[in-house]
Amino acid sequence: MVTENNTEKLLELLAGGKAPTPDDFKSLVLAVDSHNVLAKVFLLEGTPYVFESSPMKYVIFREQVAERFSVGSQDVGIVGSAKLGFSPSPIKFGKQFKEESDVDVVVISEELFHHGSFELFKSLNHVEPPVHVARKVRSEKDKPSVVSVDAQDWVKIKGARRNYTFNNFNPSLLPGDSSIRQEIFSKITSTAGLFLALEPQVFVSKIRCRIFKSWKAAEEYYANSLRQLKSALSDGDEATDHEEIDASDLETENIAVST
Repeated sequence: MVTENNTEKLLELLAGGKAPTPDDFKSLVLAVDSHNVLAKVFLLEGTPYVFESSPMKYVIFREQVAERFSVGSQDVGIVGSAKLGFSPSPIKFGKQFKEESDVDVVVISEELFHHGSFELFKSLNHVEPPVHVARKVRSEKDKPSVVSVDAQDWVKIKGARRNYTFNNFNPSLLPGDSSIRQEIFSKITSTAGLFLALEPQVFVSKIRCRIFKSWKAAEEYYANSLRQLKSALSDGDEATDHEEIDASDLETENIAVST
């Protein structure tokens, strides 16, 4: 729960009209129990760092992305280091947003979430070994019940499971020849030039996209990430159980390259 002290901290930061510093945010993450509040207020709402000097350009960006995905502009947002000016990730907390940083875009679409998730699990259904092989291994006595799974396939399976649990879909987990993957990449790629035209002083190397079933799902997902961050900060160690899929985990990244 949010105590009176913590509420004052939140209100003080909100009244300032600016994103918190890494130290401010660290203090809030450690002090505030309601990470859903932090996720909603600081990660999902308001004008992002990359557009803080020109909020109207952010409105234009959201409208253009929304048009490409056939959703309302209220169902598009920028998150991550491009939102705060530094990374809130448990793995890279405090890393400043720079030219080589990614811009992470959230799109809310229940229809696209269900369609993409279905296609993803359908593709993962072909991952080797088949179930009958695993059953055979399990039935063999006096032998270890172990089967071998390709490491990249395992990363995709774990990522797909985790994302579905939090009602979101990462198109980079789909096979490269997937039509829905290509469609989403084409739409998000087309926003790179728009971003550069709106903010020419902010050169971004990659624009990534994640599809959520609802804003509540996005709130829960990022609140969970903040809970992992709190655990890592409390222990004084880097988060080691964070299961977020990084582009380096996959052969083909979910990116749009600005030119």
